[in-house]
Amino acid sequence: MKSFSIRFSILAALTCLWLALAGTGCSTVNDNGSGGFASVTIQNRSAEEIAAATAQVFGADGYRGGMTGPGRMMFEKAASRGTSFAREGFVAGFYGAQTINRVRVEIVPVAQGSFRLECKAYMVTGGSDPFFQDEVPLADARSGPYRSLLNKVARQLE
Repeated sequence: MKSFSIRFSILAALTCLWLALAGTGCSTVNDNGSGGFASVTIQNRSAEEIAAATAQVFGADGYRGGMTGPGRMMFEKAASRGTSFAREGFVAGFYGAQTINRVRVEIVPVAQGSFRLECKAYMVTGGSDPFFQDEVPLADARSGPYRSLLNKVARQLE
Protein backbone atom coordinates (compact mmCIF):
# COMPACT_ATOMS: atom_id res chain seq x y z
CA MET A 1 0.00 0.00 0.00
CA LYS A 2 2.86 2.36 0.81
CA SER A 3 4.48 1.84 -2.64
CA PHE A 4 1.18 2.73 -4.32
CA SER A 5 1.03 5.97 -2.32
CA ILE A 6 4.60 6.88 -3.29
CA ARG A 7 3.96 6.08 -6.96
CA PHE A 8 0.76 8.11 -6.92
CA SER A 9 2.57 11.08 -5.32
CA ILE A 10 5.34 10.93 -7.92
CA LEU A 11 2.81 10.69 -10.74
CA ALA A 12 0.84 13.63 -9.33
CA ALA A 13 4.02 15.72 -8.99
CA LEU A 14 5.11 14.89 -12.55
CA THR A 15 1.62 15.72 -13.85
CA CYS A 16 1.70 19.11 -12.09
CA LEU A 17 5.17 19.80 -13.47
CA TRP A 18 4.06 18.83 -16.97
CA LEU A 19 0.97 21.08 -16.74
CA ALA A 20 3.08 23.98 -15.48
CA LEU A 21 5.54 23.62 -18.35
CA ALA A 22 2.77 23.15 -20.92
CA GLY A 23 1.12 26.35 -19.73
CA THR A 24 4.25 28.40 -20.37
CA GLY A 25 4.38 27.39 -24.04
CA CYS A 26 7.38 27.52 -26.29
CA SER A 27 9.19 30.80 -26.59
CA THR A 28 12.33 32.00 -28.20
CA VAL A 29 14.32 35.16 -27.77
CA ASN A 30 13.06 37.57 -30.40
CA ASP A 31 16.07 39.23 -31.99
CA ASN A 32 14.25 41.43 -34.49
CA GLY A 33 13.86 44.36 -32.12
CA SER A 34 10.16 45.00 -32.70
CA GLY A 35 8.62 42.34 -30.50
CA GLY A 36 6.84 40.92 -33.54
CA PHE A 37 6.98 37.75 -35.57
CA ALA A 38 9.57 38.95 -38.11
CA SER A 39 10.73 42.44 -39.02
CA VAL A 40 13.51 44.48 -40.53
CA THR A 41 14.24 48.22 -40.44
CA ILE A 42 14.82 49.95 -43.77
CA GLN A 43 16.27 53.46 -44.00
CA ASN A 44 16.38 56.10 -46.72
CA ARG A 45 13.65 54.51 -48.85
CA SER A 46 10.03 55.47 -49.39
CA ALA A 47 7.10 53.26 -48.40
CA GLU A 48 6.32 52.82 -52.10
CA GLU A 49 9.84 51.56 -52.85
CA ILE A 50 9.62 49.15 -49.91
CA ALA A 51 6.20 47.89 -51.06
CA ALA A 52 7.46 47.30 -54.61
CA ALA A 53 10.54 45.41 -53.41
CA THR A 54 8.43 43.37 -50.98
CA ALA A 55 6.01 42.36 -53.74
CA GLN A 56 8.93 41.36 -55.96
CA VAL A 57 10.65 39.24 -53.28
CA PHE A 58 7.47 37.48 -52.17
CA GLY A 59 6.44 36.92 -55.81
CA ALA A 60 9.81 35.33 -56.56
CA ASP A 61 9.18 32.96 -53.64
CA GLY A 62 5.87 31.80 -55.11
CA TYR A 63 3.45 34.07 -53.25
CA ARG A 64 0.55 35.91 -54.87
CA GLY A 65 -0.92 39.11 -53.48
CA GLY A 66 -0.24 42.76 -52.95
CA MET A 67 -1.51 45.89 -51.25
CA THR A 68 -4.62 45.60 -49.07
CA GLY A 69 -4.56 49.12 -47.65
CA PRO A 70 -2.17 51.96 -46.84
CA GLY A 71 1.10 50.35 -45.76
CA ARG A 72 -0.47 46.87 -45.64
CA MET A 73 0.06 43.88 -47.90
CA MET A 74 -1.08 40.27 -47.94
CA PHE A 75 0.54 37.36 -49.76
CA GLU A 76 -0.62 33.75 -50.11
CA LYS A 77 0.62 30.50 -51.53
CA ALA A 78 -0.48 26.90 -51.25
CA ALA A 79 1.07 24.98 -48.38
CA SER A 80 2.72 21.64 -49.00
CA ARG A 81 0.59 18.55 -49.58
CA GLY A 82 1.76 17.11 -46.26
CA THR A 83 0.73 20.26 -44.41
CA SER A 84 -2.65 20.17 -46.13
CA PHE A 85 -3.21 16.52 -45.11
CA ALA A 86 -2.18 17.33 -41.53
CA ARG A 87 -4.37 20.41 -41.21
CA GLU A 88 -7.37 19.54 -43.40
CA GLY A 89 -7.58 15.83 -42.60
CA PHE A 90 -6.96 12.82 -44.79
CA VAL A 91 -10.34 12.70 -46.53
CA ALA A 92 -10.50 16.43 -47.28
CA GLY A 93 -6.87 16.38 -48.40
CA PHE A 94 -7.53 13.41 -50.64
CA TYR A 95 -10.36 15.31 -52.33
CA GLY A 96 -8.22 18.37 -52.93
CA ALA A 97 -8.61 20.58 -49.86
CA GLN A 98 -5.61 22.88 -49.75
CA THR A 99 -4.13 24.70 -46.78
CA ILE A 100 -2.97 28.23 -47.58
CA ASN A 101 0.16 29.89 -46.22
CA ARG A 102 -0.85 33.54 -45.67
CA VAL A 103 1.56 36.35 -44.78
CA ARG A 104 0.35 39.78 -43.66
CA VAL A 105 2.97 42.49 -44.14
CA GLU A 106 2.93 46.00 -42.75
CA ILE A 107 5.18 48.99 -43.45
CA VAL A 108 5.41 51.02 -40.24
CA PRO A 109 7.10 54.45 -40.06
CA VAL A 110 9.51 54.52 -37.10
CA ALA A 111 11.53 57.70 -37.66
CA GLN A 112 12.20 60.31 -40.30
CA GLY A 113 13.25 58.35 -43.41
CA SER A 114 13.07 55.00 -41.62
CA PHE A 115 10.45 52.24 -41.83
CA ARG A 116 10.01 48.88 -40.15
CA LEU A 117 8.83 46.15 -42.51
CA GLU A 118 7.12 43.52 -40.38
CA CYS A 119 5.08 40.43 -41.07
CA LYS A 120 3.03 37.72 -39.41
CA ALA A 121 2.37 34.33 -41.02
CA TYR A 122 -0.72 32.12 -40.77
CA MET A 123 -1.88 28.69 -41.87
CA VAL A 124 -5.38 28.97 -43.33
CA THR A 125 -7.73 26.00 -43.60
CA GLY A 126 -11.34 25.70 -44.65
CA GLY A 127 -11.28 26.43 -48.37
CA SER A 128 -11.48 29.63 -50.34
CA ASP A 129 -14.64 31.04 -48.75
CA PRO A 130 -13.56 33.54 -46.03
CA PHE A 131 -16.61 32.58 -43.93
CA PHE A 132 -15.32 29.03 -43.46
CA GLN A 133 -11.62 29.83 -43.20
CA ASP A 134 -9.70 29.25 -40.00
CA GLU A 135 -6.59 31.43 -39.80
CA VAL A 136 -4.06 30.06 -37.29
CA PRO A 137 -0.97 32.19 -36.56
CA LEU A 138 2.41 30.50 -36.73
CA ALA A 139 4.52 30.43 -33.59
CA ASP A 140 7.45 32.82 -33.35
CA ALA A 141 9.78 29.81 -33.47
CA ARG A 142 8.72 29.31 -37.12
CA SER A 143 9.58 32.87 -38.23
CA GLY A 144 12.96 32.01 -39.83
CA PRO A 145 11.82 31.73 -43.48
CA TYR A 146 9.88 34.99 -43.17
CA ARG A 147 12.82 36.82 -41.63
CA SER A 148 14.87 35.61 -44.59
CA LEU A 149 12.33 37.07 -47.02
CA LEU A 150 12.31 40.41 -45.21
CA ASN A 151 16.12 40.44 -45.15
CA LYS A 152 16.08 39.87 -48.94
CA VAL A 153 13.85 42.93 -49.28
CA ALA A 154 16.28 44.98 -47.18
CA ARG A 155 19.31 43.77 -49.19
CA GLN A 156 17.54 44.55 -52.46
CA LEU A 157 16.96 48.13 -51.30
CA GLU A 158 20.57 48.76 -50.17
